Amino acid sequence: MIPERVMRKIERCLALSSSANSHEAGIALRQAQALMAQHGVCQKDLALSDFDMTCVTSRSGITPPRYLEYLAQLINRSFGTLSLYSVRRDWTSSGQLKASGFYEFVGPRDACRVAGYAYEVLQRQLLRDRRAFMGTLNKRLKRATKIRRGDAFAEGWVAGAQQAVTPMAMTPDQEALNERYLERRYGDLQVMEARSHQPLKRHDHVAMAAGFQAGKAARLSAGVDATHREALSQGSIQ
Repeated sequence: MIPERVMRKIERCLALSSSANSHEAGIALRQAQALMAQHGVCQKDLALSDFDMTCVTSRSGITPPRYLEYLAQLINRSFGTLSLYSVRRDWTSSGQLKASGFYEFVGPRDACRVAGYAYEVLQRQLLRDRRAFMGTLNKRLKRATKIRRGDAFAEGWVAGAQQAVTPMAMTPDQEALNERYLERRYGDLQVMEARSHQPLKRHDHVAMAAGFQAGKAARLSAGVDATHREALSQGSIQ
């Protein structure tokens, strides 16, 4: 992997190569070219120097429910990012080992930063609405039935929120850069299967329809500060 200090030095040299002083510009360009040749840096590597990762809590454990994976994919389509799920294990104050899940959004620095912010905002609304829906269910229902209906509601919610999102058009070159950065940063990754639920029954479809309607009311822009507004204009929920 190319050291970060080398990439920063190449970037500085390339910036100086546009100087109005032709002598200074020539020296800077030759230095940049020499460093690129010495470390095997190509144009794609320079493009990747602007890539980064933003990590956000998923409010889940070792395996996320399918509706949170759907939400992460919705964010990726909106902001041109890729995401992966990671787990951290920490000891609690009572001496128990607790697993906490996180979604890591990778891509161009500004895009992944806003994607992480958007995921946090929408996840908060999704979990709030799912919790409210669960509170309306008959208390006599089995726990497994309540969870299945809550999950069906949440999946419908994400589908409803999707109606208000403008997907970001990704070129093959942009997609290739995302994949290249993911591979360079993480190496080989394991495929994760999100937690699914049992096949839906008749009343579960009613729950999904209710979630769809609730998701159509999702809002992102209301909590976005001024520094984010321009970045969100390509894929925001209005």
